[in-house]
Amino acid sequence: MLFVSRCTKLCQNIIPKHKNCALTRVPSRNGYIVLLPEISKDLTESLLQVNADHPSFTSLDIKKCENTISNQFIDFECGIRDIEDYLNSVEDGKYDLFKDVLEPIENLSHKFDQIWAVLKTLYLADSSIMPARIYYPIHNRACMSHTTKYNSKPIYEACKKADLSKLTEEQVAVVNKFIKEGKLNGLELSEQLDYSFKANKQKCSTKQKYFKIRLEMAWSQFQQIIDNPQLVKDFPEDLLTLMALNKDNPKKRPWKVALTWGIADRFIEHCPDRDLRWNVWQAYEKAGSPADEKRELNNGLEVEEIRKLRLEAAEKLGFKNYGELSLITKMAPSISVIENTLLSILDKARPLQDKEIESLQHFSNKKGNEYPIQMWDVSYWARLQKKELYGYDEVQWSEYFPLNRVLDGLFELCRRLYGIRILEMPNRVDLWHPDVKYYEIIHENDPSIVAGFYLDLCSRPQKMKAVGEPGWLVTHRTASSIPKKVLPLSALILNLPSVQNKNPSLLSFDQVKTLFGKFGHLLQNVLCQVHYAEVSGLNNVEWDAVGITSNFMIHWLYDKDTFDSINGHYKTGKKLPNDQLTEIKQHMAGFNTCDELYKSMIDIKMHTIKTNWNDLVKEMWSNYYGFPLSKWNSFPCRFAEVMSNEQGAASYYSGLWSRIIAADVFQSFKTPDEDIKHLGMNFRDTFFAFGGSCPSGEIFRRFKGRDPNPKAFISDLGLNKDDSN
Repeated sequence: MLFVSRCTKLCQNIIPKHKNCALTRVPSRNGYIVLLPEISKDLTESLLQVNADHPSFTSLDIKKCENTISNQFIDFECGIRDIEDYLNSVEDGKYDLFKDVLEPIENLSHKFDQIWAVLKTLYLADSSIMPARIYYPIHNRACMSHTTKYNSKPIYEACKKADLSKLTEEQVAVVNKFIKEGKLNGLELSEQLDYSFKANKQKCSTKQKYFKIRLEMAWSQFQQIIDNPQLVKDFPEDLLTLMALNKDNPKKRPWKVALTWGIADRFIEHCPDRDLRWNVWQAYEKAGSPADEKRELNNGLEVEEIRKLRLEAAEKLGFKNYGELSLITKMAPSISVIENTLLSILDKARPLQDKEIESLQHFSNKKGNEYPIQMWDVSYWARLQKKELYGYDEVQWSEYFPLNRVLDGLFELCRRLYGIRILEMPNRVDLWHPDVKYYEIIHENDPSIVAGFYLDLCSRPQKMKAVGEPGWLVTHRTASSIPKKVLPLSALILNLPSVQNKNPSLLSFDQVKTLFGKFGHLLQNVLCQVHYAEVSGLNNVEWDAVGITSNFMIHWLYDKDTFDSINGHYKTGKKLPNDQLTEIKQHMAGFNTCDELYKSMIDIKMHTIKTNWNDLVKEMWSNYYGFPLSKWNSFPCRFAEVMSNEQGAASYYSGLWSRIIAADVFQSFKTPDEDIKHLGMNFRDTFFAFGGSCPSGEIFRRFKGRDPNPKAFISDLGLNKDDSN
């Protein structure tokens, strides 16, 4: 069944008569007023591309783009209302759920999502073309409009009545997604309870915003100016750039230390002055806490308010606590399974941490340190120890990872594993900047195009930069067959070092990890083989499984053949030694893993039990760290990933969970070379091909033949080094 939305009908009837902007009342149940500007048909068609076509970025008029997507918002929402009206008018069982309901929603979503992707790409890639003042209102409006289909009671009820036994596995996933989203949006609630639920969510959202504002204001109060060039002479260039007050010349003093994570932590890691390290560390510990000198910036009460509101919301929806509610969007089967898994890793990591700190103490003493190592010393001395033991130096190693060589090695790995060829296609499509490159993917033995993607990898002054955010993947088209089969298209936008002084872009090893990890996500988007965009690529993948493909790709960096293929000094071509890659990966793994376990478990506890956050910190600290709890420690008061983000609540463990699954998957590849291609194709045809159309636990079972466990993760990080067996 085909739908022509109210907005489309309105435009057809009125726009020919009124070629200029007209204020028009839309005949809908709400009687709202909309402004319908003149929209060029050519512009709309240039944005709504299908199959092998691509947006024409350089010819876009941003004002007209604004008008076009505003029109799409209205068209999308009116289209959803048309479907609701149809469902309300037809008898049960007299309609086809997919042909008459879900596939028309797909058609509406395609147009909406493709235009949004174009504007999002321009916003991230060039603020001079798409400034934040224009994009933010569009983004916020798009997020609201996008949820319309999941807030529809008629569509929700239609999905609940579906006979799942007559549907394909993928169709079941689509139906279950609408049911899951509808339940989380309160569509099961009575009118009175629904009102209370929505008020609760609005209040919680406001509290989360206040939490973030207070924390950012607390960070901004800190002032630490560095004027001594000797203190920063060994700092990586990207860190100096973040700290520099003179952005045109980052090597020119002075520099300022900000408390945002991504600057403060790396400053502590590289600063040779212990007093300065302590000063930055203690300021970060205090930020947003009761210990902060400015009481109005205290997030302590806000943490408890947010926890209370989340618990109330969960109870209204019929859950025991917010942790149980969060499991709807997770791969893990229960809170107890999560806790038991993490605690089994802690049993290995905690004793190892003590030995690592003891070794670090001996090392620092030999280098002239006279003090017992404390929390603010660990990363500094660990960096120096890793350099002396294994020759790992972030700055020196970057000379061995020129971007083009890394990309060549990455593409060759994809050919070797997945049987695909990645070919650059210069002058094939219109690009938003000369630095951007466009690639197409074909199978080794088949010249037909599988997918396309853009790479915009190097930093530019106009590109979006966010501390702690390594990059963005923008989906222009997901794999889909509705209304007809389309070629997937994505854009990967990073801020890697640019070409300087005729030297190529040189990456740190951490930046290589970022590139490999983000490329894993890109491959999951473009190699997916499904019919419905709702479950294509990363759509509908559980939160704690989203990182599986990215972490799987990162594992290959420690494979000797892959490592050799991506490195070579940019001047001499000399290779880095590959005989201690495992030791480099496992260095300080006990301490680092305990740190992640602590954050994961305190997040879970805050969303499953009612104990005050301060008491939780005191109870849990010594189980995870071999250092005394500082009097300022108020970690939940600056736990922004969880407290200022509803989606992050009871979800911090997801990063560890994905790493656990990825390590288990990668263990299968530690076999003779002749098996690797077969395994790689199997990985492609499961984790990449299924996307979100099949539960990740089931995908794992189809690949591995059993349920996952943390043994491979523990072994990979050397957490079981002292096991007698």
